[in-house]
Amino acid sequence: KSYFKQFNYEDMNWDKRTRIAQAERESEDFRNSKIHPKTELNEDIKLDDFIFMHFDKLPETSWTTTKIKHYSNYIKEHIGNKKVTAIKQMHIKDIIKLQEEIGLAPRTIKTTIELLNPCFKEAIANRLIDFNPCTGITIKIPKTKKIILNASEKLRLIHTTIYKVFNGNPYHLSIYLFALQGRRKSEILNLRWEHIDFKNYTYILEDTKNGEHQMFYLPHPIKIELEKFSEHQGWVYESSIVSGQRIENIEKQTNKIKATIPDFSLHYLRNILVSSMAEQGISATLMSGALGHNN
Repeated sequence: KSYFKQFNYEDMNWDKRTRIAQAERESEDFRNSKIHPKTELNEDIKLDDFIFMHFDKLPETSWTTTKIKHYSNYIKEHIGNKKVTAIKQMHIKDIIKLQEEIGLAPRTIKTTIELLNPCFKEAIANRLIDFNPCTGITIKIPKTKKIILNASEKLRLIHTTIYKVFNGNPYHLSIYLFALQGRRKSEILNLRWEHIDFKNYTYILEDTKNGEHQMFYLPHPIKIELEKFSEHQGWVYESSIVSGQRIENIEKQTNKIKATIPDFSLHYLRNILVSSMAEQGISATLMSGALGHNN
């Protein structure tokens, strides 16, 4: 976008140099006001401005990034330019209907409520609105967690396959050994060397789904593999293409396991893990802890 403004100093008894200097200052202020518009909390504030003020206060986690992307992709176009005070429940229901029509998964659609709901609660707390338009809107998510029969046997098969596929490759072998411990993909790929304590056999996850730092036991087989390519700091799984960044995609490696176990995925492995623990009589509290649940 381009903007235009004229500065008129006819009534000022200034010489040319002073007029130019003043015009330069005002031009700079004008440009900055367009790049960084003021966002005082008043009844005219647009959702775009208010929600990004809200995002700025959130911790920098992968979940926050997901919500920002979701807002930009599926919400901003429809109500981003509306005043916060003008947004009604019907507007949000219309957005949800559009998301259903383009085939978004129910879990993805639910992100709309998960990011808008706390935003409107903040608007209520700041006395911008009296009613949260998200109240009463629910998204039904089909249950996907299943009890897996013969899970212990399947777990042994996956363990054997992982060692067979990645034998001599400590980088990728350690990724899937972490997955065998119940770690999520994002938790594994976000690991940093400075958060691994080889001496005390522990590691810390900073960016977990529940937003809390968590410490886990580092099993000896994983420790052995990590020590083969360990560094003092930085990403454990740093990209070989872009220095200083972690890898983003392990689909190619996962497909090597799928060649033997077609229904394999990291998330499916969490289901197998907890089902095999149940077969061994492990308590629900310990199973929940193994998966990193905070409750």
